[in-house]
Amino acid sequence: MALLLYGSGAVQSADRTVRNWFLADPGSTPESIATWVAHLGDPLTFLLLAALAVAVGWKRGRRREAIAALAVVAGANLTTQLLKVLVSHPRVREILGSEGFAWDGFPSGHTTAIASIVVAFLFVLPASWRALVAAVGVLLIAAVGCAVVVLHRHFPSDVVGGVLVVGAWSFAALAALRATETNDAAGRAPAQPRSSSRAAISVK
Repeated sequence: MALLLYGSGAVQSADRTVRNWFLADPGSTPESIATWVAHLGDPLTFLLLAALAVAVGWKRGRRREAIAALAVVAGANLTTQLLKVLVSHPRVREILGSEGFAWDGFPSGHTTAIASIVVAFLFVLPASWRALVAAVGVLLIAAVGCAVVVLHRHFPSDVVGGVLVVGAWSFAALAALRATETNDAAGRAPAQPRSSSRAAISVK
């Protein structure tokens, strides 16, 4: 996405246009609301929610799921911070037309944070809760994503990029869980009862 964003004038133009729809005037009510919502992705809130998700999974005996949740949270957020450094270059503000704009880089760290927390809870909570958690989670991700655009911190593409980073880590963690479950199931394959073997010998 970053390559498409930097290399396509049409994509850059669309990104700026959508961003301009969301921008709020300083001191306005939308800006105040966005500021409050964006705090959901702040480091302290993020760390507390991540710890809660892992603790819930560990307490419920879903230790593999808790480890997977931790891997998604840590991996996705570290990846986003690394991408911010790797993708940035001296002409990025000129290319994106972000002069005078408090741009925080690609992808959005706040969006990555809240999306990874939602996925973490999906891993550790019972299946009966997942539909509700997913629905609430989508609303939270959308709210935080809109908030950072309203606050002039990110382009819409940055928000989408954060979600994609979390998605990649989530699928990787899910694949790892499935693989370990398959290996354990194979290792627990029942052995043939000894009584049957003795009976067969006695018949001979």
